[in-house]
Amino acid sequence: MIYNILAPSAELQSTVKQYIVIKSLEGLNRLIFLPNGCNFIVFNRGLIGHTKIHNQEITYDMPKNYSLSVKANRVRKFILDKELSQEEIEFPIILVELTPVGFYKVFNKSASALTSGYLEIPEPMVEEYFNKLYTHKSIQKEIAYLNQSLVSLVNFHNNISLPIEDILDKIIDTHHYEVSVEQLCLEFGCSRSTMERDFKKIIGLTPKNFIYIAKFCKTVLAYIGDECTFKELTYLYSDNSHLNSVFKKFFGVNPSVILKEVANNKMRIHQMQKISN
Repeated sequence: MIYNILAPSAELQSTVKQYIVIKSLEGLNRLIFLPNGCNFIVFNRGLIGHTKIHNQEITYDMPKNYSLSVKANRVRKFILDKELSQEEIEFPIILVELTPVGFYKVFNKSASALTSGYLEIPEPMVEEYFNKLYTHKSIQKEIAYLNQSLVSLVNFHNNISLPIEDILDKIIDTHHYEVSVEQLCLEFGCSRSTMERDFKKIIGLTPKNFIYIAKFCKTVLAYIGDECTFKELTYLYSDNSHLNSVFKKFFGVNPSVILKEVANNKMRIHQMQKISN
């Protein structure tokens, strides 16, 4: 898949991770997505296919209309319908990659709604906020339109700032993912049941699973993207065998195999592409 990544407006940085502008589906079969707690708004223009969990037979069909992608806690890839040719698809196709809290902030719905499959955006919301998409003469104007629409939705739901964002900042910036749920509960003065309920509602994961998955994703990017050795990794596991077992759980193979596939261009990791200037 050939695509550019563009940054959201400053007002959306806690809601939108980035915009993805797809120009071609060439090489789509090599692209994988890490389970970093994020999901996508898919502004479909003729794609027919499904999301598949890597090394498993679990699949989720993508609707033909505008939708929200499934929030899966495993490595996944998109499989295009074999009957569909690229000539039948209009480009560019725009995706909005949301932050872990982005779905809740924009749509004010429990993220648990995304754990069983894609979720279509209701037609009245499409008409009010997204009906002018793909009518502008440049990508810059399309992105400006989406910035405005998404800011309006966040403001409408009064979800500009959420208490759980302070917990995420603590997990990421202070503890670097090396923290227990019990310690977080003490630091924020809440019960475990309350924290777990809020995480499931807003992120779609328990706090323990979020820490586990996010730490794995950071490790993958450091190990493969920066070619760090085990001893150089910032997000350390207890030992090399522990790292291997975690990689096997997500990928089905050792990290050295993934590193080789990326080096030989047999696999591309979406999160390794940088935002365009």
